[in-house]
Amino acid sequence: FYRDQQASAHRTAYECFEGLRSARVSSALIDAELAALHMQIIVNRYDYPKQPSEQQALDYARHAVQLAPGSPSAHRSMGYVLSRTANLQEALRWTRKAYELNEFDLSMAASYGYALIFADDYAEGTPILHRAVMAASAHPTWWDYGLFLGRFMLGEMEAASSAVSPLASSDRAHYVAARLIVAYELGEKEKSAALLAQLRAGNSPFAANPEAFFRKGNYPASMTGRLVEILRAAGLMGAS
Repeated sequence: FYRDQQASAHRTAYECFEGLRSARVSSALIDAELAALHMQIIVNRYDYPKQPSEQQALDYARHAVQLAPGSPSAHRSMGYVLSRTANLQEALRWTRKAYELNEFDLSMAASYGYALIFADDYAEGTPILHRAVMAASAHPTWWDYGLFLGRFMLGEMEAASSAVSPLASSDRAHYVAARLIVAYELGEKEKSAALLAQLRAGNSPFAANPEAFFRKGNYPASMTGRLVEILRAAGLMGAS
């Protein structure tokens, strides 16, 4: 699911972990994954299960920590849930703890770097996420997208261009927008025009109102403002 974030893949993963939990398999990983997947239901507005709640996601995360107080995965899931439901600094504290519990786990490093970038700390978060991306032979595309955001906010457009290269195989609107921003900033007019046309043709809610997408995703205000500014300059009328 995290490599290809489609509703069908999410449901398969969610029902798998639900089945394991119903079978009374005691594992912090099960609850940690359920916490994150349950929050994804709310964020993406999936139509199952009935009446998903932030409290349920938090309960899963708390149980994961109780089962394994030294588990990086449990701490990361708590950090993710809190990033959507509580104080951002408290969420970052849990994500930092996940990273500290195993600094050699590239997925924990990526999560921590990503969390720092979304906490408006681009200078610290970008190098951590960069290390994870460079060291992993294969990784989810959200790592590359997060690295793009960090490089973009640091004004490192050549590095941002390298970060978005792996996103070319995806037609997800905000990934296309990331490539559009880089092409526009680097003066690649033909590429910018093609990406702008692709974004418009997709007729996505993002293209209609990218600012609403960024705000819903809890992007930092400074990042939201800058992204919308460049998309508007690149010709995306939905960013006006």
